[in-house]
Amino acid sequence: MIIEIQILNKQITLFLKDKKNIVDSVDFPEERQLSERLLPAIDKLIRKNELKTEDVEKITVKSDLGENFTTCRIAKTVANTWNWAKEQK
Repeated sequence: MIIEIQILNKQITLFLKDKKNIVDSVDFPEERQLSERLLPAIDKLIRKNELKTEDVEKITVKSDLGENFTTCRIAKTVANTWNWAKEQK
């Protein structure tokens, strides 16, 4: 499984994908609270689909914001940290 964090038009959407198919999604508005909401939203998506963190191979980010926007940097930091931790196992 892959989780894709999509940031588009001030909306955050988390897609749970199995190869190319979207299995589930969660979305919420970007309200300058992404650092507080992102990890709980990922946890909720994983639990809702009765998965374990080990079942998520990687997290990717797609954004219409520039690289310098804090929202994009937070999402990419979470994704990079998740992916790094997966490689360490």
